[in-house]
Amino acid sequence: MDKLLTPAEVGEILGVHPKTVMRLAARGELPGRRVGRYWRFAEKNIAAWIDRPTMAGLAFEVPTVALSQSHLAR
Repeated sequence: MDKLLTPAEVGEILGVHPKTVMRLAARGELPGRRVGRYWRFAEKNIAAWIDRPTMAGLAFEVPTVALSQSHLAR
């Protein structure tokens, strides 16, 4: 069985407040599970979440916006 972590333990690992951990989990941005009224986090899932690729590492093209002369004159 994998070790379950509390929001305080995950917060310490991530360097954020436990309420931030719970807020991220409630939004589905951090893998966690409610056990009754408490959040718990599988240690292996948190490690995988930390190691996941991020958008910062991906190259993508930003669309350009053409401005009319009236916008440039402001």
